[in-house]
Amino acid sequence: MSSEDKYTLVREVILDWYKDNNRDFPWRASKSLYQILITEILLQKTIALNVSNIYSDFFSKYDDFPKIYKANITNLQSDIKGLGLSNKRAKILKDLSKMIITDYNGELPQDPEILKKINGIADYVSNAFACFGLNHRTFFYDVNIKRFIQRVFEPQDVKLKIETIYTELDKLLPKTDFKYVYWAILDFGYKICSKNNPKCDLCPVSDTCLYFLKSNS
Repeated sequence: MSSEDKYTLVREVILDWYKDNNRDFPWRASKSLYQILITEILLQKTIALNVSNIYSDFFSKYDDFPKIYKANITNLQSDIKGLGLSNKRAKILKDLSKMIITDYNGELPQDPEILKKINGIADYVSNAFACFGLNHRTFFYDVNIKRFIQRVFEPQDVKLKIETIYTELDKLLPKTDFKYVYWAILDFGYKICSKNNPKCDLCPVSDTCLYFLKSNS
């Protein structure tokens, strides 16, 4: 199998797996750029289930940037305490809302680089927002995506560089509908390709996975 064929096969298999095994999170159906961006901030350094638990109440109370901007920060911290890092997270939300209100007349800028002016918003949040909100083919990773790339495509004894992850994602992502591949990998990493005790016996790509092949050689 050629290298190009492997990426195509893995992409197709993962997407097929995702159809029957996806996690049903409300933000994946949202068309609101505001909700998509705020959700990515809420998802940082916590599990998706925690965000899902507060999602409806949070966006009922804070349905636009002015609501966050005007909110008492102690109340905001209390409303997101279940996610952890509530002080840091609340400051990011307040700083972002202030920038949107004062510098951009309440309009969310379409350039993800602008978002990185906010301390606490870096490549992952800005690029994830660009992908899921603006439909840009961007590269980003969390621990699940990194682990999947490392195990399936890279030598197991090599430390993975950011550039390598991005190169692999560029080969793996389709030209359109790339967000579904990201969601598929995230869910696959959570359900099958976990950090400890991965379910290799249930993995549909194990026969092309370098981690599996090495551990069974």
